[in-house]
Amino acid sequence: MASLALALDLAAGEPPEILHPVCWMGKAVALTEKVARRAARAGGGGPQAMKLAGAVTAVTLTSGVYLGSRAVLKFLPGRWRGFSEAVLLYTALAAHSLGRTASGVDAGLAQGVAQGRDAVSHMVGRDTTGLDEDGIARAAVESVAENANDGVVAPLFYGFIGGAPLALAYKMVNTLDSMVGYRDERYRDFGWAAARLDDLAGFIPARLTALAAVMASPALGADPRGAVKVWLSESGGHASPNAGVCEGAFAGALGVQLGGVNSYGGTVEPRATLGTGLRPAGRGDIRRAVGLMYGAVAVAAAGGTAVSWALRRLTGGGRRRGSI
Repeated sequence: MASLALALDLAAGEPPEILHPVCWMGKAVALTEKVARRAARAGGGGPQAMKLAGAVTAVTLTSGVYLGSRAVLKFLPGRWRGFSEAVLLYTALAAHSLGRTASGVDAGLAQGVAQGRDAVSHMVGRDTTGLDEDGIARAAVESVAENANDGVVAPLFYGFIGGAPLALAYKMVNTLDSMVGYRDERYRDFGWAAARLDDLAGFIPARLTALAAVMASPALGADPRGAVKVWLSESGGHASPNAGVCEGAFAGALGVQLGGVNSYGGTVEPRATLGTGLRPAGRGDIRRAVGLMYGAVAVAAAGGTAVSWALRRLTGGGRRRGSI
């Protein structure tokens, strides 16, 4: 069913917002945060109370998505269950959307830097108003590398081991992190649990994404040795234990330097350099990054399918519990 889900995503892209589970997850996070903060303030409002409120929010929403989607699938007639699970998993994938958005940045740059800035602002959270062409390209390539994991390989990974319910639970974890997992004054305590849970959930998939990028590199004219070198030697300096791995592999494979100084809300933040000594990322590297993303996704999907097939053979051909 994972192959069908991926095929649906590549062919149709993301579902309309009103039908998109991640959009509803975002609304649930916003509502639950308000309730949890109110309860924390009633309990004193200190750092520990906020941490507890954030942890309860993360656990409640993630388990609620998992149990709720399992209940929906169990309720459906058997003949519809497999296809419905593939459709649910499809809603957790974003390969088509990621590729299209990144390609839009490339097309925007072809019209001018102002158009490129506007296009890349839909991909990244950093300030884009002062970016030059190379800065826009770097932002786009970094986003493609990170979201190859967050938006595609990680939900596929959890789909293979636990079906659509586990993939959707991962998307809730990722949504929580994107909304409250910041280190600023507002979210430092409340978002602590969400950020740590996202780091944990993405740990194995991120390394599978980097490995898949290495394996896909030769067929795409990229550098697999460079990918391994930067991944292993420089990704540890990144603020994120998972994004750094993916960005490092992409930087080395594409032969470009990523990382450096970014600005968020007017606050300048230095980031680790990945691909030290390589040339800066340029406009032409955006499409190369998109191609590498698709290649890595294909390798990951093929690998997951092969492992699932082998496990079914070893267990007598029966459908493993939770497999898709």
